[in-house]
Amino acid sequence: MAALLGIAPTPRLFGAINSALSVELNALGEGAFAQATYARERLTARAGAFRPSDALRWPATGRLAHRFAEDLFDRIHVLPTALSLGNVVSELTREIAVWNAWRATPQTLTALRLIGDAGSTLAAPVALPMSLRPMQERVLTLTVGLDGPPVIDAAAVLSFADGSTWSIRIDGLRLIAWSLPPDWTEPVIETLAWLTDVQIAVAGTVTRTPLRDAPRRSWEFAVLADRRERRWVEHALFDWTGRVWALPVFVDTTWCRAAVPAGATEIPVATVGLDFAVGSLAMLWRDVATYELVEVAQIASDRIGLRAPTRRAWSIGTRLFPCRTARLTDAPELRRHNDRLMQTQLRFEATESCDWRAALPATRYRGFPVLEHRSDENRDPSASFARRFDLLDGEVGRSHLDDLSGLAWTTQSHAWRLMGRAERASHRSLLYGLQGRAEALWLPTWTDDLEVIETIGESAVTLTVAACGISRSLRQQAGRRHIRIELLDGSVFYRAIEASSEIALANGETGERLRMDAALGRFVAPERVRLACWMALVTLAGDTVELQHHADSEGLLDCAVTFAGVPAEEP
Repeated sequence: MAALLGIAPTPRLFGAINSALSVELNALGEGAFAQATYARERLTARAGAFRPSDALRWPATGRLAHRFAEDLFDRIHVLPTALSLGNVVSELTREIAVWNAWRATPQTLTALRLIGDAGSTLAAPVALPMSLRPMQERVLTLTVGLDGPPVIDAAAVLSFADGSTWSIRIDGLRLIAWSLPPDWTEPVIETLAWLTDVQIAVAGTVTRTPLRDAPRRSWEFAVLADRRERRWVEHALFDWTGRVWALPVFVDTTWCRAAVPAGATEIPVATVGLDFAVGSLAMLWRDVATYELVEVAQIASDRIGLRAPTRRAWSIGTRLFPCRTARLTDAPELRRHNDRLMQTQLRFEATESCDWRAALPATRYRGFPVLEHRSDENRDPSASFARRFDLLDGEVGRSHLDDLSGLAWTTQSHAWRLMGRAERASHRSLLYGLQGRAEALWLPTWTDDLEVIETIGESAVTLTVAACGISRSLRQQAGRRHIRIELLDGSVFYRAIEASSEIALANGETGERLRMDAALGRFVAPERVRLACWMALVTLAGDTVELQHHADSEGLLDCAVTFAGVPAEEP
């Protein structure tokens, strides 16, 4: 028979014999049992009812268990216990509920104090002292105005007749809007700045870690103000230069499709491709002194929903700008052309996260996207082929150059000239997808690198081109071992060059034969090839991208960047 190690429990229930236990367990004593070894045997149990005994057979003490009533009743509740107002762009009100949860005791509110914000008031529904019957709730009203310190850091203190006090923390940020549009004789410069930690090993391998979820965003533009506008602008700058502004994104201007009445909770407007964001601000604008800031609660393709109703009516065609909270990076210098005319240059930096939908090119080759946009050539494109080397120079003899990685680190310029909201939005999505230097893609050189001189067979894996030093100089090195072949009918092929050699052609000249990793799958005559060029795997050379807006979102935008090769990552 197997031996079992266990503890025998006490058989008694409230000092009485427990009829639901077996005879064997009831025969055990009341003391605590040490571990002992018992032989396994067959036990017979019978069912019975549990019942308390009339009296305990030994002394016992107890206490009242904690109940839900002690958490809820016989006290005063104030809700909310803290108020975060966010961005205050107009006068707002908030309700504070005071509930006397005493079941039999009335309470009296004797005093209200608002500490730390001169632009806000706290009022009771009746004159103080205000009595509250048992289980009665009264509502206080907090009014926050625009006049006051820019940073709201206040406390509402409620005092009662029994000596108890309650404190409510109130915080927020007062905003004033920058309402003067830019002088469009000069472009508006928008800057997107990511941050990437880049570690380059001696062998050339690169580790890239993005450090910002969204880029830092800034705008730089000129303004020209005359007479009344100049006074508004100068007075606002005098008071608010070091504070946070509600800055309209002027390049994303649009117009109301219908009249907006006072008290409206939505605005009919086209939003696709514009910088409207839930929880952010928008501005209805008529002139430098006539505007209204609203908070966006919902966004649809043809309208925006508001968190609070509009305070006044706006006619059809009223300008509507998405807004971002921003601060001036430095104090602007005003150039006074005469006693009425002023010009200055402003640079704002966003203080909120400016998110956008990220999207890399859909065309992919060997696991990486391919940038199929051909660079705009309003300026001459440029390229370079650098090497990472150490120069050892003792200054008394010959110097020594050590090419550590043995790789060519190429750079290549690329430019966009975009027109309209769709192109602008797609380009911004590409930039957000690249995240500065974080993401890599394939970039064609867009130059006439290879001249195909023989027909390419349907199943052929060789490509015959005019001799240009491929087998002598390139030798399938990273950055020059992948090609892009574009035909006149628009077909595009991406192939890797696995080997190259010089050959003698029938006409006595020299050509080069390149072995591809796969056939094109069709016959291609030399005259049907529009462009055959190299491709390299690249990232942006820097984390900062500059956009030049020559007009609003329906107009012209220029963007120029430099891409840098990452040869050690090429497959």
